[in-house]
Amino acid sequence: MKQTIFKSAIVVFLFLLTLLVFKLLQKPAIFFPTLGNITHTYSLDTINKKNAIVTDIHPYDYLNNENTVKWDAIHYNDIRLNYYSRAEWTYSFFPLFPLFWKISQVPPLYIGLLNYLLFGIAIILFSILLFNAQEVSPYERMCAFVIALVLPTIVSFYLPYPEALFIITFALALWGLVKKKYWMFFIFFALAAMARPIFVTVGLAIVMIEIFYFIKHRNIKHFLKHLSLALAPLLVGTCIVFFMYYLNSGSFTKYFATNFKYWKVAFSIPQKISDWSSEGYGMNVFTVCFVIIPSAFLLLNNFIKLLKSEKSKELQTIFNGNLSFTKEYFFNFSIIYFWGIFFYVLFFQKGSLNGLSRYILATPFFYIYLFCAIPMLKNTKWLKFAIGTAVILVLSLLMFQMFPKHRPSINFNDSGFITLFLDLIFLFTMKYMNKIVKIVSLTIITFYSIVWITYLYNIYIHGAWIFT
Repeated sequence: MKQTIFKSAIVVFLFLLTLLVFKLLQKPAIFFPTLGNITHTYSLDTINKKNAIVTDIHPYDYLNNENTVKWDAIHYNDIRLNYYSRAEWTYSFFPLFPLFWKISQVPPLYIGLLNYLLFGIAIILFSILLFNAQEVSPYERMCAFVIALVLPTIVSFYLPYPEALFIITFALALWGLVKKKYWMFFIFFALAAMARPIFVTVGLAIVMIEIFYFIKHRNIKHFLKHLSLALAPLLVGTCIVFFMYYLNSGSFTKYFATNFKYWKVAFSIPQKISDWSSEGYGMNVFTVCFVIIPSAFLLLNNFIKLLKSEKSKELQTIFNGNLSFTKEYFFNFSIIYFWGIFFYVLFFQKGSLNGLSRYILATPFFYIYLFCAIPMLKNTKWLKFAIGTAVILVLSLLMFQMFPKHRPSINFNDSGFITLFLDLIFLFTMKYMNKIVKIVSLTIITFYSIVWITYLYNIYIHGAWIFT
């Protein structure tokens, strides 16, 4: 109980610190001698008020109900105010978040606060469920908890986007599983399916993870039962959304028709790797090189271990409260989900990596992966980690060279990559640090990450070329 209260205090403190940094960087006397010395910012074009332009003469902007609603938030706000009656293209956006926003009566200026608090609660739940006291010390668990709250991609949880609702509903679904309350798992997983269109990627990941374990136990009855129980809430949540669309438009397939008509979502072989923004590219490079690629080796290793393990008389299931198997199941599931998203982005966005880091790192599946991987990272030998990191770092630098950024190779705009890389190094080396070094290192990384998060948020409120 004391740890939960302490974690809640950390969530609130980090939010207030982020708000303070943002407020300070709105002041020219603070912005120009500091951040203004090393990077540009954005402002609205004085001729065309809808266009954002790069500038060296403006600090951070002030927030209001208008500039906090940009990009996809415009569509969610439209659904909040008009349901799906005003614009046909809004059918591409699932209804749970705008309906939650409408019911909460929170104005656009403050929806970021509500979203961040939901995100903070979800991370507290994940940390309670997934961290084992025997594997990681309480002090190290708290350090990892702070890192989880300041990853650069958490800027998504400050926006009027559905990410926070998605992560809290799935966290509560996982809590229901561990507490052996299938009804709770069913309800909140169904709600998660109504927050984001996850029915293809998550549905396929469920099928594949069930096949993953079926290869070991070879029990077709258990396979079909387990698969049905896992898929049922996902299918129900998705069907509810499609039925809502049908009642409003007369078509059960409105989502697919809208995506094809307005967003040109179609399979294509990418000719080159690209991105919409230089600020987002670094985070996407880290996601590909340090999350997606290494995760494949972890999944392969786990599969080999599974095949070599002795066959148990008792069939394993996530529905009996077995925490150890549930962690293993969702860790492997998360990796399959990562690769599903990666292939989707690669082949349905014509090679553009835009949004990849949000689709992977700003999800409940990444935090499950992160908290489960920390004990593995702690037990990794120094030489093995150093060699692996060096190889992947070279691959990352090659990816940076592939992107025509029209600017120096590495600078402040690559802070998304830099902060994520520092997070990784810290999580590995904290076992070698004494408490003072840990505190100093964590403080520096946290502050750098918060500055970068505020920088991204300032880009967003100007409507500049989006990084997610």
